[in-house]
Amino acid sequence: MIDVSRVLAGPFATMLLADLGADVIKIEPPAGDETREWGPPWWGDPADRRSAYFASVNRNKRSVVLDLQTDDGGAALARLLATADLLVHNYRPSTAARLGLEAHALAASHPRLVVATVGGFPGADAERPAYDLLAQAVSGLMSITGEADGRPMKVGVALLDLIAGLECAVGALAALVGRGRTGRVHVNLVEAGVTSLINVLGNFLASGDEPGRHGNAHPNIAPYESFATRDGHLVIAVGNDAQFRRLLTVLGLEHDAQYATNPDRVARRPALAAWLGQRIAKRGRDELVEALGVADVPAGPVSSVSQAVAAMGSGWTTTLDGIRLAPSPIRVEGAVAPPRLPPPLLGEHTAQVLAELDAGQPKT
Repeated sequence: MIDVSRVLAGPFATMLLADLGADVIKIEPPAGDETREWGPPWWGDPADRRSAYFASVNRNKRSVVLDLQTDDGGAALARLLATADLLVHNYRPSTAARLGLEAHALAASHPRLVVATVGGFPGADAERPAYDLLAQAVSGLMSITGEADGRPMKVGVALLDLIAGLECAVGALAALVGRGRTGRVHVNLVEAGVTSLINVLGNFLASGDEPGRHGNAHPNIAPYESFATRDGHLVIAVGNDAQFRRLLTVLGLEHDAQYATNPDRVARRPALAAWLGQRIAKRGRDELVEALGVADVPAGPVSSVSQAVAAMGSGWTTTLDGIRLAPSPIRVEGAVAPPRLPPPLLGEHTAQVLAELDAGQPKT
């Protein structure tokens, strides 16, 4: 697989496939993927340009430096593509055409090559530059994120880059399975963002009512939000009436007919949250989480990142070349595939990969 993508969405897509065993050759310009400079923090010497950001989405890849704006770089890429099953990039259409990455043109010279691309905006706006923050704003995601009386907020990670990258990987796998029927796959951040609104989008399409912000609450379910305990915060996610009745039992509250069904609870969400919140505030967080677990009521602590990593258990991460890496979350036959290769230094594998080409070895 040839990965000519940079930043996040494309590299995330190719990392998913690398985790599943693909030989991913990451083509970088002489200056490298720009996220190599997105630090601190760094792994090792900052001069090595392996920022924590870059490392988070570039494990299990080999780095080859090619200047695609030169004849030699273009010729080397063409040789690599002749051995490859899949090309992934996230350049704008005009840039892709200039660099020899346009899918229709490649189809003529490499008819079995699947080309999967990630863009920013759909349709006539395909040339507009886009990062995740811009996509979160334009897609409507920011308008429904945050407290009801606060300003619109982005999600704490570049969520739409990740969703678009995941959809790109899924589409690429489907195209590889169905090769001969299709060879081009495309996803863009903004459309992925609008479609990922899911139930909020469904509510709007069904009612025409403009969705608003609910903080940590849910527009269709109650109680489904965070609460403050005596010593921390937890979330309670009640999905049906039986769970709600068991919640009341744990809290020592009498059943109230005005909250009997989910539509009743949604209609009275503020009063319900206040009623439950008064009792929850008197309990210890961990003790209440345990009690709710015993009662089969979905609940859990609001963990810090360090607590969430610790909860994964010892040995969850792997250290390669001094870099601590998370595993793929995908289990195949119950097994976790640990990282095989650390995030590469810039151009670390250029000589190796080109030598394999000369020997007729690489099949990516």
